[in-house]
Amino acid sequence: MKKYIAHRGIWNDKVKDNSYKALYDGINSDKYIGIETDIRVTKDNIFVIYHNALYNGKLIKNMNYKELKDVSKLEDILKINTDKIILLEIKDFNMDIKKLIKLLDKYKRNVMLMSFSTLVISKIKVMHTKYKLGVLNYLINSDSNYDFDFICLLDIISNKFIIESFKKRHIEVLIYGVISNNEDAIYIIDDNKLKDLAKI
Repeated sequence: MKKYIAHRGIWNDKVKDNSYKALYDGINSDKYIGIETDIRVTKDNIFVIYHNALYNGKLIKNMNYKELKDVSKLEDILKINTDKIILLEIKDFNMDIKKLIKLLDKYKRNVMLMSFSTLVISKIKVMHTKYKLGVLNYLINSDSNYDFDFICLLDIISNKFIIESFKKRHIEVLIYGVISNNEDAIYIIDDNKLKDLAKI
């Protein structure tokens, strides 16, 4: 059965992606089982919701939180009372993982953690957390010992055979960069793309 996670929340020309409103609306929409968002850390060690490394030409990791206008703290999102999935992509590979887990444990939400860095996710796995862990891959993970809870694959390289091979190993498959939604999987999708697919 196909299920959908709102990529950076529900956003449009008036509501910015990854904003508190976009994520709040995604969490509260009946169309989605959860939201996906990006996390970084500031110079003063605040976890923030932001996709790009740069903010007005400066690295976020070199800025204090008060310098970031209209950027939400991760904690603000965790305060939303929900059982839906909060899928967090770790963008900053050098963030304090122990501090992040401590914050997540404080709110006890249905969090899944992923990154392009296998090393980051491996560090979390060693901590024996309760959170589902996975890696994003443009290509199939070549490590035959891949032993995380889920894998996030680019739509263009996923097919029924690949999805089934992971499922046989009890690895959940999430698909992003959606072109079609033909497979039995969880799709991370922009709200406007979901509307377009519904018209087909």
